[in-house]
Amino acid sequence: MHRLAAAAMTAAMIAGIAGCTSEAAPNPPEVPRPVRTVVAQAQPLATSLTLPGEIRPRIETRYGFRVGGKLAQRAVSVGDRVVPGQVLARLDSTDAMPAVNAQRSNVDAARTDLQLAEVELARLRDLRVRSYISQAALDRQQAAFDAARARLAAADAQLRQALNTIDFQVLRADAAGVVTAVDAEVGQVVSQGQSVVRVAQAGSLEVAIQVPERELATVRDIAQWTVWVPAVRRELRARVREIAPLSDPGSRTFAARLTLEGPAGGIELGMTAVAKALRPEQPAVLLPISALHSKNGPPQVWVVDPDTRTVSAVEVTTAGLLDDAVRVVAGIRPGDRIVTAGANLLNPGQKVRLLEPAQ
Repeated sequence: MHRLAAAAMTAAMIAGIAGCTSEAAPNPPEVPRPVRTVVAQAQPLATSLTLPGEIRPRIETRYGFRVGGKLAQRAVSVGDRVVPGQVLARLDSTDAMPAVNAQRSNVDAARTDLQLAEVELARLRDLRVRSYISQAALDRQQAAFDAARARLAAADAQLRQALNTIDFQVLRADAAGVVTAVDAEVGQVVSQGQSVVRVAQAGSLEVAIQVPERELATVRDIAQWTVWVPAVRRELRARVREIAPLSDPGSRTFAARLTLEGPAGGIELGMTAVAKALRPEQPAVLLPISALHSKNGPPQVWVVDPDTRTVSAVEVTTAGLLDDAVRVVAGIRPGDRIVTAGANLLNPGQKVRLLEPAQ
């Protein structure tokens, strides 16, 4: 028993000494992590905006008949150049001619009735002068004459309408241009207004581009563009003519048109083009891409406190890349010291050691 009590006392003394030793041992000092930094400096930068495009005509007309019918002739093909008044296509007029002949007969009948009414009116006027008939009889004949004249006018209008139907069966070009597409073939029955031939009007050429959502405000502010056409190795100046008010539901981009300025000889419709412009200058800070870090959120940078040599995370707003650097337009101020190497290994409030002399 005495031996067991002595062993227990000895074990308790050893445990107590060990506990005192562990509580008294100080924590090892935190070693500042070495990092590379740079001092933020704002500078005005003008970066370029480049968008692919396609050469298109400013006006492309889809010609269609004003009446329906069977296509009897197509006088042009894709690539043909047309002049104002040139016949593009014709409809079969077999169904329309009987209506025209019928209206001509109606006009002849109405003219005969009018002539008869005119002769009768003249005879009754003579009789009225001699007081052989009453004024009421003369008035009735006058009304019959007026009605016959109105029927002739109506028949003439219907004849002109029938002749217009014949004329509308001939499709003519309104302006000079080149045929870009054919939408109907001979023998096909087309409806009123259906596109038969597409003609790109001769004149100024344009470049069709698609503007991303984030660049919409920038494109509206750019006054001058340059367009490079690789097929002919030429560069032309251009300006924005229009920007669509609504985005395309599929690509979420806004369609825009650039009007080419200067001689465009050799440039054909459908050629590819590259539209380029300089963004308006705005102050920005250029930082190496390695300065950015993110943890499931917006990009951040580590800012070094000049007094305590500790770091804090600051959210920034970027505006594109420039070579191997990123443009930061908001979030940091000129003079802030930004960590550029080792950003992914830091924690908020952590002490750092600068690998370059402080400025």
